[in-house]
Amino acid sequence: MKKLAYLLFALPLLLAACTRTETVTPAKEASDIILSDSSEFNGRLFVYTYDFNTNNRLSADVYLYTNYEDIQRNLYLYYKRTQSSNAEADFGFLLQGNYYIVSQTFNRSDTSLVQVLSRREVKRNVYLK
Repeated sequence: MKKLAYLLFALPLLLAACTRTETVTPAKEASDIILSDSSEFNGRLFVYTYDFNTNNRLSADVYLYTNYEDIQRNLYLYYKRTQSSNAEADFGFLLQGNYYIVSQTFNRSDTSLVQVLSRREVKRNVYLK
């Protein structure tokens, strides 16, 4: 008898908990197309690494950060390794703004600030100490 009373008491609660009160919108079949061109706000960044004798440093790691606190937390935006004949790290097209660059090898490093300008190629030389 007690079990039947519990069941009759719990049945309306269970039914109320299982009813759906909100509607779900179906997903779009195609994704939205971005119609605005942001290329006028992009610039291209090249980083060239040198050692203290102004020789090309071929196997340096170059990290790109958006602010100084991210350097301390090691949250880099992008990473490149210089391996070409001119020790170049091409970061491609970035939104205009200020970025921090940290270049390092196993025993040398350098941190510098670079400003990416719209519709410009920015070339930054970094000297590893």
